Amino acid sequence: MPQMRSLVFKNGALYDGMVSSSRMLCHIDGDKLYEGTITSSSKALCTIKNGKIYQGMIVSSSRQLGLIDDGKAYKGTIKSSSRVVLSFKNGTVYRGGIVSSSKAMGSIKGAEYLDEAYLAAMIHFFVEPIFA
Repeated sequence: MPQMRSLVFKNGALYDGMVSSSRMLCHIDGDKLYEGTITSSSKALCTIKNGKIYQGMIVSSSRQLGLIDDGKAYKGTIKSSSRVVLSFKNGTVYRGGIVSSSKAMGSIKGAEYLDEAYLAAMIHFFVEPIFA
């Protein structure tokens, strides 16, 4: 799996290295994160709706992997009973719930303004499984 410092997000797609000479890992189309380069021939990894991350294409029949609330990614379906797996602050992603005592995972170049749910999904599928 790639490390975060080598990942670049540009024009709705995540690349492993320089955009002009590297492989596109995934792309965003609407509320879905697709593996690969072409929506019609790519597998939908997850659907993002209202800060919730669902594995698969259809929210009503997909398992919820996690949710995002107030700069934190939770594993599970309900904030009060779910474990915090990531924290986001100033473009940096931290492993755990407390930024001051959590290990910084780094950042993805160009993803500073990306919705945190999409960022958490990219980390889960391409850096480290956080919702497993």
